[in-house]
Amino acid sequence: MGLSVVILDVFAKRLKELRLSRRMTLQNVGDVIGSNRNTLSNLENAQKSPSLNMVLALADFFGVSVDYLVGRTDNSEPSPPRSSAQQESEEDALKNPPAEDKGSMEPYRKLCSAIGTLREDGVEKAMSYVTFLRYSERKKERQARRGLRTERIENME
Repeated sequence: MGLSVVILDVFAKRLKELRLSRRMTLQNVGDVIGSNRNTLSNLENAQKSPSLNMVLALADFFGVSVDYLVGRTDNSEPSPPRSSAQQESEEDALKNPPAEDKGSMEPYRKLCSAIGTLREDGVEKAMSYVTFLRYSERKKERQARRGLRTERIENME
């Protein structure tokens, strides 16, 4: 699935405009967001659909809203700032996708497509829910590690 052709064309045009307005090369942008020049070139030429992670990273980097980047609005103003805890949780989720999804970008494409059909308030709610889910997963991981430590301590006694 992926972005529709219309949204993909708008995304490509806006991405290129944003990059050129800052007098940056594809390599410059790629270095900052952790992507390569060829991927960004394919995005700017509408030859490839961006992943949700890529859309979020580019919107954050250029200081615009995701809705603006994908053509859902002409207002480029980003959403209100998130708390540092939300940012850390979202950044961690972007850097460390679940192991079962690392090999396939299809789940991210489906999620991006689904989010793209929501109104602005729906997108904000979706992002809040994703942040909550990631927080819950991290909490379970911490609890599991604590359980292992407790078990080792009890075995030592």
